[in-house]
Amino acid sequence: MAICALLLLTAVQSYWVFRMYNDSVTDFTRRVESAAYKSIYKAFRMDAIPGINAAEQINIDLNRFALYFEPNLLELDALQPYRVEIVDASTMRTMMVRKESELIDNPLITNIIIDDDGLFILRLAIKVPYASFWGRMWGIILCSVVIIIILSALLIYLIRTMFRQRTLEQMRRDFTNNITHELKTPISVAVAATDALRNFSADSDIERRSRYLEMVETQLTQLSAMVEQILSVSVEGKRESYKPEPFDLVQTICSIKEELELNSDKSLVFNIVSPAQVVISADKFHIRNMLVTVIDNAVKYSQAQPIITVYISQKQSHISITITDNGCGIAREHLKYIFDKFYRVPNGEQQNTRGYGLGLYYARKVVDMHHGEISAHSRVGVGTAITIKLPTDGTED
Repeated sequence: MAICALLLLTAVQSYWVFRMYNDSVTDFTRRVESAAYKSIYKAFRMDAIPGINAAEQINIDLNRFALYFEPNLLELDALQPYRVEIVDASTMRTMMVRKESELIDNPLITNIIIDDDGLFILRLAIKVPYASFWGRMWGIILCSVVIIIILSALLIYLIRTMFRQRTLEQMRRDFTNNITHELKTPISVAVAATDALRNFSADSDIERRSRYLEMVETQLTQLSAMVEQILSVSVEGKRESYKPEPFDLVQTICSIKEELELNSDKSLVFNIVSPAQVVISADKFHIRNMLVTVIDNAVKYSQAQPIITVYISQKQSHISITITDNGCGIAREHLKYIFDKFYRVPNGEQQNTRGYGLGLYYARKVVDMHHGEISAHSRVGVGTAITIKLPTDGTED
């Protein structure tokens, strides 16, 4: 509907400009013809009164005609280069010519019978000041174009906003459905294990009881991790939660490596390429959680044997952390959205991997809180590299 309205407005504006231009040409034609008729009666038909008395004699003299015609054109603001001829009406042969201009481009041609018997025709060719007409209308045309451009820009912005809102709404629905399912699963398993402990004499079987209790503990730990990940997004807009302190970044990543190697159900290859010690002043809690999130993503979306490499380099006032994996990779059209809230790449193996679209969003918020930068590079089927740049003193570069 909005597009139709814009097209209709464009058509109306174009028609309006065309009508104004056409009216200008018509008015110029009328003024030229008026000046020509007045000059004919004064120069050729001196004793004639138009509509009352016919001319008793006609004296055709184009120089005399010009003496009357040019002042009349000037009076009517229509003076332009012209050429005038006297033509035999029966043979259309030119009998007399007076040239004010040798060459006239796209002239207005008017034929006027100058005697009562219709024997002679005055043929007038005069230059039409098209450029002058457009010059008078440029302000109106410019305003019309500006209005159409502004309305087009607003329409494009409106359409993009609508599609963006639609996408966000779809991501929110997906997040709600996903998190409902993810929260429901550990609760159901824990309830089932607890019910088995209570109703199936698990107390008498120490091994079974231990297995059920371990199952409950695992599911509750998983549930706690889910809730913590969701709540960690509360860092958004809360600058007061930023508590910088100096700590060794290499040591922190080594502790993350040990935890992953201990708890991962995959055969993990974890490499760290860095100086022996890199001290950074930052919020240790959020930086560690952010690194855990990014590295955990690298493990989840990697092959059967994940190969994770963390490169750390220090340059003057900032450090750079690059985390690479050998995962399925991310297509270019999705890469620019992976740091958006609730966004998950809707294809490939990632559909079978748990998540809420909050991990990388949280990572971006933590990096922003530290006045850093985060970016991603990826090739489908090869892997992904996440690069994090942070100031060493916790302030903006």
